Amino acid sequence: MTRRTKILATLGPASAKPEVLDAMIAAGLDAVRLNFSHGTHEAHAASYKMVREAAERAKKPIAILLDLQGPKIRLGAVKGKIEVPTGSQLVITSRKIEGEPGIVPSEYEGLPKDVLPGHDILLDEGRLTVRVKEVKNGEDIICDVIDGGVLSSKKGINVPSAALSAAALTDKDRADVAFGLPLGVDYVALSFVRRASDIDDLRAVMKAHGRVVPIIAKIEKPQALDVLDEILATADGIMVARGDLGVEVPLETVPIHQKRMVAAANRRSKLVIVATQMLESMTENALPTRAEVTDVANAVLDGADATMLSGETAVGRHPAESVARMSSISEATENELYPFGSSPAPERAPDDFAAAAAHIAARAAHEVDPKAVVVFTHSGRTPTLISDERPRAPIVAFAPGAATRNMLALHWGVVPLPIDRLGDVPNALETAKRELVDHGIAKKDDPVVFAFGAEAGGLAETSVRITRL
Repeated sequence: MTRRTKILATLGPASAKPEVLDAMIAAGLDAVRLNFSHGTHEAHAASYKMVREAAERAKKPIAILLDLQGPKIRLGAVKGKIEVPTGSQLVITSRKIEGEPGIVPSEYEGLPKDVLPGHDILLDEGRLTVRVKEVKNGEDIICDVIDGGVLSSKKGINVPSAALSAAALTDKDRADVAFGLPLGVDYVALSFVRRASDIDDLRAVMKAHGRVVPIIAKIEKPQALDVLDEILATADGIMVARGDLGVEVPLETVPIHQKRMVAAANRRSKLVIVATQMLESMTENALPTRAEVTDVANAVLDGADATMLSGETAVGRHPAESVARMSSISEATENELYPFGSSPAPERAPDDFAAAAAHIAARAAHEVDPKAVVVFTHSGRTPTLISDERPRAPIVAFAPGAATRNMLALHWGVVPLPIDRLGDVPNALETAKRELVDHGIAKKDDPVVFAFGAEAGGLAETSVRITRL
């Protein structure tokens, strides 16, 4: 049985090598994340080229996601490592100094304006906690140390209870978008989203550059959870970014938020990716922990379109093995437990004929148990609509455009395949039948559902056919 849940992996020093990338694709990789928090434009351009060449060798579309850094708030330079004892005082300043015992700089100059007495500030992914006592001269935050530890340069700063004034889209992000769009990336992920207007701002930047691609809103701030429905109405998808989210909200609530976010995205027919520490131990070890295996399986059962590997493939010792293990966990979970076709129908507009056809095609797939649901598409919309219905049969999407096929590679259950043109329906049907057999998806006399939309073959209406090869 074909795996439906897609695998997104972060490219980094461990995996940005042609032979490693080939092995990852052979192991089941569907999409690559370029993390623009690290690396130069030149390095990312080389990585992009490497991915496209590897995809061409494998004859498999691979989606490429540009992940923007966003307003990541960090400490500035600190002299070596400094002790921050519990019960002591620590000053966090916006002044341009080098940190030393008792005082550390923040790269974010607006921090003294955004915090209030009583706010907790979490440092180094929450390993240290300090509480704001007062702000002096608009630049020095005097803090009591609640949970101490050791600090060094560039450690992260989180303030869960403060509404930070920093824009979600930074000047660096704008430059990265201007670089990545003409390069050809398929998705852009926006970090630290707090409101729907953050998505609008990014889309406006894309329009100004003449190319708009799907936007994935990374949900890692409590403010975003409060307006999740508004964000889902604006974004093309969301990422359950459990790293920073787990610092900003109580750890024990992260699984609850994950399940609610995945369910909400599925209801709104939006792409949803579950990320962070899924197979973290494989960064060093050849096998994941039993808890990590269960975590991946639960994300699959929640209804994620994709699960993501981060350090496991960016800097880990076993990048291809991590992809293979995630693939086998997902496939085993789908084979035994996945509730195909039983999730609530996604919300649709009453006059959306394409959505109605997708629903009929998915229902037909449930009734006759075909080997595939075949779709002919230019834009990719019809196969994504069928994907939202979660049918058991693979959704084989024939698309003439490489960009559409790459975009579809990240959607649950979709198998993108090339086709020369869609204008001639009989020829398209014959091509599809031949390709299904050649790819081992179906054989002669197997039942297949064909879904046609107005975008395919010049049709003025949507239709669904059930036939045998």
